[in-house]
Amino acid sequence: MRVSLKGTNINLLESTREYVDRKLVRMVDRFLIKDDKPIALDLEVGKTTKHHRTGPYFRAEANLSIGKKLLRAEALGENLNEAVDLLEEELEREIKKFKERKRALMLKGARKLKEK
Repeated sequence: MRVSLKGTNINLLESTREYVDRKLVRMVDRFLIKDDKPIALDLEVGKTTKHHRTGPYFRAEANLSIGKKLLRAEALGENLNEAVDLLEEELEREIKKFKERKRALMLKGARKLKEK
């Protein structure tokens, strides 16, 4: 799996890289361990603006490519860790929806074969 992390309007610290790795990369590995398609995870974390000081101005975005399919998630938070946590939840929902859709299509094909 290829992982790229980009910081926008902030300097990425080693602790930020470790936190993102612990929360997102391991979660993606856990859900997509059996897929033999090429997987690429592009992450972007940062501030939405340079001048705001209050409100949800930290942003986290993930683009997960599984073969030719692209799953995308985005989250805003009061601090960077909150944005990453919200992103993890949203990306987990997207992955589950993708896997369930794939499973449902397989079962639908099996039902058609069984009826014949």
